[in-house]
Amino acid sequence: MDDFFEDETTQVVSNEAPQGDFSQFQQAQYDVFSAFSNVTPVQSQQSVVYVSPEQQIRKDKLKIIEEERLALIKEKDQQERILKQQKKQKGQEYLQQFKSQLETDIQQRKVLNKQKQEIWFENQKNHSQYKNSWDQIASNIALKDGEYPGQKDVTKMRQAILNKRSDLTK
Repeated sequence: MDDFFEDETTQVVSNEAPQGDFSQFQQAQYDVFSAFSNVTPVQSQQSVVYVSPEQQIRKDKLKIIEEERLALIKEKDQQERILKQQKKQKGQEYLQQFKSQLETDIQQRKVLNKQKQEIWFENQKNHSQYKNSWDQIASNIALKDGEYPGQKDVTKMRQAILNKRSDLTK
């Protein structure tokens, strides 16, 4: 199988060389390698190509067109960067405004909640004064004849509440 993979350029080194000559053989290989690495590379020859005046004009036009295209791309890129920066700045301003508005809303809600809580505590104090819930209801309405400031007749409702209160207190 080794014969299958052997290259045609492979050289067979004979094993008949004595051991003493091995160092000389190795030195000869190093000399060949050193000589090869010290050789300066061959300079490539530059070929001179004749360019007709029409071809030169066409090349110059293409070069000008390419330069204009690159300048246009750079200008568009610069405009996009400026636009992006403006949008970013506008977004930052909006975010700052939103945060400040949110903070004022929070402060207003805190004050409102505090007021509601004080009212609730006061109602709880008033609620604890009455032993019966109907006493609290009766205190909120005018039970005496002629005390009611409205125009509708509420005598039947007043009578119903008084009856209910008397039923519960018995």
